[in-house]
Amino acid sequence: MHNFTKNNTIMKQILITLICTLATLPLIGQTKKGNPMSELWDDPQFQKEFTASYGTLAGYEPTLSEEEKSTLRTLIKVIKARPDEAIKQLAPQIKSDDSAAFDFILANLYFQEGQLNEAEQYYNQAIKKYPAFRRAYKNLGFVHIQSGDFASAIESISKSMELGDVDGRAYGLLAYSYLTQGNYYPAEAAYRQAILMQPETVDWKLGLARCLLEMGQYSDAVAIFETMISDDPNNTDYWILQSNAYLGLEESLKAARNLEVVQRLNKADIQTLSLLGDIYMNNEMPDLALNAYLLAAELAEDKDLDLLIKSAKVLTLTVNYDQAEAIITRIRNDFSDTMDDDADLELLTYEAKIARGKGQDNVAAKLLVQIIERDLLNGEAIIELAKYYADQGKLPEAITRFEQAQKIRKYERPALVAHAQTLVNNKQYDEALPLLNRALRIESDRNLKDYKDRVERAARKQ
Repeated sequence: MHNFTKNNTIMKQILITLICTLATLPLIGQTKKGNPMSELWDDPQFQKEFTASYGTLAGYEPTLSEEEKSTLRTLIKVIKARPDEAIKQLAPQIKSDDSAAFDFILANLYFQEGQLNEAEQYYNQAIKKYPAFRRAYKNLGFVHIQSGDFASAIESISKSMELGDVDGRAYGLLAYSYLTQGNYYPAEAAYRQAILMQPETVDWKLGLARCLLEMGQYSDAVAIFETMISDDPNNTDYWILQSNAYLGLEESLKAARNLEVVQRLNKADIQTLSLLGDIYMNNEMPDLALNAYLLAAELAEDKDLDLLIKSAKVLTLTVNYDQAEAIITRIRNDFSDTMDDDADLELLTYEAKIARGKGQDNVAAKLLVQIIERDLLNGEAIIELAKYYADQGKLPEAITRFEQAQKIRKYERPALVAHAQTLVNNKQYDEALPLLNRALRIESDRNLKDYKDRVERAARKQ
């Protein structure tokens, strides 16, 4: 009988870590660009279109009387040069029976000045006066996006498009709104329309790639990022996002290649480097993993200690003891003054495992006793000490420690399994089976069930 919980199980845990990390990597809407509306005012084309929207579209929008046109002419220079002053002059003049165009212009001014509540109020007022006012719906949608009300943005922009105001930006922002709501299929369709109309707009390509990632269409996402990287090879967001797609395709070494590029561009943060190390561990490349983890340690602050300790754990549990010692030494050198007791005890536990793995049993035993004296509920250390006693042939002492760990809810299952394995190693198959059944009742697991079946066969042959 052999220990079924060795490297295969650890590698599965690392893969789960990769998937969890993938979920936290920057995706569209979480990159440096963030909300597309946040940089809209810097876009010269948008400024031109928005300024033009102070006018009216004959046949599609409310008309102005001669008197209203005269009023507007007196304000036009102020509107273009001093929007804040234009608001002061225009707001008191608007009456309930005035053209909706005035409400629309005032809403535009408020929007331009970042006063979103007032802008929303006057866009709605314009729509109430003129229900087919398509640009009022469109700009109202922009306000909703800026304020984070994406459900309302979808409704408003869709209405403006239904009335005939269709352009690339409207499609792109409609797509972005769908994306934030998790409606990936309509988002994908809208992004494709936006790209057809504005093929040079990077945000729409990024948004489409995000949709493809969310829908599991990783190959298509890889292809999009390939063209974007070709156009802008120093943009590390593209390299990282493409690595997400490669992980989705289970091509982890290609993902690692991308993250190495990010590192060479000096843009890798601690999460990126930790992920890179995990990828190398999943591919059984502990030396490359250690290098990535040590680079992460160079950037680490106190708040990142858990991430570094996780690296030490992965290296220890996969029996890469030299590499584990290297990262633990680095952690202790850099964080000994600020490390709390829990972190210190966890590292001591790994150091004890390493000592045991290297045959330094006396050192390991002293460390384990020290840990348990400081933390009576440290089930991991208790189990490890029990294994030490078992290896020394002290079965009663080992069983006492296993039973002690079984009383700690968090460690009951691993303690049952370790206890059973010790009994199996001593050919006590019948005694091991109830322990394995208890462990399976706590959590079913195919590997453990297969192991139990082998123990049953051994018991029948005995």
